[in-house]
Amino acid sequence: MKALLGTPKHLSRNGQLDRFTYLMLTLPFNCNYRCLKCFNLSNDQPVTSGEPISLEDILGAIAEAKALGGKVVVIAGEGEPTLHKDIRTVVSRVDELGMVPIIYSNGYALTPPVADFYRSKNACLVFALDSLKPDVYRLLMGTKGDALPLVLRNLTNLRRVYAGSVEERDGLRVVRLALNMIVNSRNKGEITAIKAFAGDDMYFVCNRLARHGNAEGNWKALIDSEQDFAEQPSLVREFSESGGPLTLDRAGLCGYSINGIGIGPYGHYMTCAYTWKTNGLLGTICDRALREAYEFKTAIEREHYAKHGRVPCLVRAASFDSFLGTLAAATLNQSSKSAAVEQKAFAAVR
Repeated sequence: MKALLGTPKHLSRNGQLDRFTYLMLTLPFNCNYRCLKCFNLSNDQPVTSGEPISLEDILGAIAEAKALGGKVVVIAGEGEPTLHKDIRTVVSRVDELGMVPIIYSNGYALTPPVADFYRSKNACLVFALDSLKPDVYRLLMGTKGDALPLVLRNLTNLRRVYAGSVEERDGLRVVRLALNMIVNSRNKGEITAIKAFAGDDMYFVCNRLARHGNAEGNWKALIDSEQDFAEQPSLVREFSESGGPLTLDRAGLCGYSINGIGIGPYGHYMTCAYTWKTNGLLGTICDRALREAYEFKTAIEREHYAKHGRVPCLVRAASFDSFLGTLAAATLNQSSKSAAVEQKAFAAVR
């Protein structure tokens, strides 16, 4: 059995996945790709909403997460986080605090010197690899020119750099590199080949396509029929080493969501780092402490799961719109109560 270091599957095996564990960061959009599936694009344009938070704010959030018991900082985007000007400072700080950095990447910028840096900071890397065929890769990832050979060379070098990092623990092979494939009609025939490419030193994950962001406008280019889409979950269960998304714990639920919270590039708390649709519903780092935001989010999730049943990925679930409605109502109710308390206190002063 295999797991990526710091992921829910890994931590839940030895009792380390308890309460708050994950801080998920999405940095301001910067990407050399325009993936058809991207959560943070709409019609190939980034979804933006204000002034990005500062490096000081980011480092402060990481320190707050550590104080709350956080063990892992997931840097999931937006776009390609390895291109962010402060990424080395952020990753170095995570490592200094004794937390595990997990960085998602398309692999294009992970040249040998960059690979050496991430290995020196004990970082785990998760690569998006949706095809081993140059023409399909170019279509799905929205690249200009032939990017795949460079990406594959970078991955080969990373295997060399990380060769000594694989550990065997209680029958579990713990690795620090992972391949993440989003299944669609264009690439479903490549699942076995990409899994074979991952081998023993990379964790292989394949996910169902989510009908969010750029995928909504590109649906017909990605999916041939609704029947084809309906077959995806069985493929994911069969081939993904986690049984689904990388985020699943031993119970098959999303540990990133249940045991963590996201912070977007503009300071919004997010129930999941892969969608901006909860922006404005959980508060921001300016008006709510991390503990308060996490406890509020978790309470609403528990209420939602009790009514609709637990799912491996809330964002991909049919009940996600209902969850957003519940969250919006709870936020409005909380705001009304706060306003009433303030009004009462003002009246008492007068």
